[in-house]
Amino acid sequence: MYTIDVAIDCTIVRLSEAGGFMLQEERYKKIQEILKQNDSVKVTDLVHVLNVSIDTVRRDLENMESKKLLKRVHGGAIPADDHGDQSVFFYRENRNKEKKIELAQLVCEYVSEGQAIALNAGTTTLEIAKKLSENFERLTIISNGLRIIEQFSNKASFTVIVPGGILDQQEYALYGKKCEEDIAGYNIDQVFISINAISVNKGLTDFRIHEIDIIKAMIGSARQINVAADSSKFEKVSYLNVCPLDQIDMIITDSSINEDIVKKYKHSGMKVVYKQS
Repeated sequence: MYTIDVAIDCTIVRLSEAGGFMLQEERYKKIQEILKQNDSVKVTDLVHVLNVSIDTVRRDLENMESKKLLKRVHGGAIPADDHGDQSVFFYRENRNKEKKIELAQLVCEYVSEGQAIALNAGTTTLEIAKKLSENFERLTIISNGLRIIEQFSNKASFTVIVPGGILDQQEYALYGKKCEEDIAGYNIDQVFISINAISVNKGLTDFRIHEIDIIKAMIGSARQINVAADSSKFEKVSYLNVCPLDQIDMIITDSSINEDIVKKYKHSGMKVVYKQS
């Protein structure tokens, strides 16, 4: 038997394989809460969180869409009032894109030629990969993100390390024990973590079940641990715990960040950097 801690609005709900049966309306409410916090959700993640079959999740999403409670996209769902692309990943890629580009450029100020850099799979780290490719000539890149790896295909002077693992087609990412073990075998100068939610109380949380242990492996192998998150990610809680803030050295964000939030994080001992006008 396994259990999953689901953190939504800082409330922990414990679901169990042996129990935790949820009625349809309860599932609808839970899905809406997840979408409110995360802007998107994958079918495969809902299977684990709701403890139901993939067919049940698909029926729920179909029924909820007919009631205009959400919009289905390939592999999952997004809020009803958003116009998504073909999949959850492409939808997230275009959300807050200007903010991600801004913070990605700032990341380059903290990277030096010759360093070994780890980037977990994600839409923010995808923008970071683009900027690293534009601004540097000699780096070692370790990533489980296939879209990230693709950005360095024309950089012959880069060393690009691709860990082995199982392919998550929806996230264009590799995962699994082999992937984690491969990452753990390297000494990484810096990791830049793409994360779904950050809060002072809960630390880093995410909705991507397969990505959690990859992030932890990178944290365990890196000398400098950085979070790259746009300002919309702050003081939100997703449903899977990653790590507390005291395991992080620095958060890099965009200039839209609220000053009161910055003060709150600095008061807790967290370094937050962003482009100031």
